[in-house]
Amino acid sequence: MELVVHTSEERQAPNPPALQAVLDAVRDAVLLVDGDGHVVAANHPAEKLFQIRASYLSVADAFALMADRRSLGLIDYLWHTLLPADDSEPYNSPIELVGRRPHGPLVPIEVTSARVRQPGPAIFALTIRDIADAKVRERELREWATRDRLTMVATRAHIELLAEAELFRVSRYERPLSVLLFDIDHFKRVNDTHGHVAGDRVLREVARRCRTLIRGSDVIGRWGGEEFVVMTPETPVDGARTLAERLREVIAEAPVTLESGESVAVTISVGVTGYRPGDAELEAMVRRADVALYRAKAQGRNRVEIEDALALPLKPAA
Repeated sequence: MELVVHTSEERQAPNPPALQAVLDAVRDAVLLVDGDGHVVAANHPAEKLFQIRASYLSVADAFALMADRRSLGLIDYLWHTLLPADDSEPYNSPIELVGRRPHGPLVPIEVTSARVRQPGPAIFALTIRDIADAKVRERELREWATRDRLTMVATRAHIELLAEAELFRVSRYERPLSVLLFDIDHFKRVNDTHGHVAGDRVLREVARRCRTLIRGSDVIGRWGGEEFVVMTPETPVDGARTLAERLREVIAEAPVTLESGESVAVTISVGVTGYRPGDAELEAMVRRADVALYRAKAQGRNRVEIEDALALPLKPAA
């Protein structure tokens, strides 16, 4: 959308030099806006932010710099939030918007308004801060909070959080849900023989291969150490077993090449369980899958076992 610039003579009153000097001394972008939403003064940081000369900013429509005029609901919200008719609250809390430029990308901004105490028509000071860098940092922090930094799969805390919502949905609508728990066979030998750097490489490669096989609706997370969990919504146990076998095959079919050039054969053992009425948290399902995983190891490793309440646990094979 093109920025609306008004050029009527009555809105081009010159700003006193002292006022302009004060505005330019402010680090953030500042627009002085009248009760109709028209900019009557702007400082140099505002010129830089919106990439418009201050002389044009000073005759612009303030909301055209921040929102699409066709979004009437948003315009109404901005009007009542930033330019309230009631002067009982001279300051408002910051709100996040998107700044518009005649050319170039949109920019995330934070806007705070304050009514200027003066006789005559209402004037508002809009202080505008470019928060693009803050948004990037926020996104990075969120990414690190939800993804395991080594394997780039979900953290245990994140997959448990996602499971809360999924278990509620499954319980309410009686839909299937399965969980796979697997770990890397003889992983300690890899660390002891080749070192922890090699072990990290194996963990990353196993996670990468698994990510290529699961659906977008599935979630894989690192449960701890060399253990991983896969949550598969809308999947009964038979379907989960098929997926588990495929994961096992893909891990076993090609060795992992280490930085030294050596190759390490890697296999996984997998336990599978399905949702049962009363499962209120992921931990309950993982405990049952762990019983099946224990049995897979007892029967030779590099295999998939389904959790069975009647099956007795066996001692893992050497």
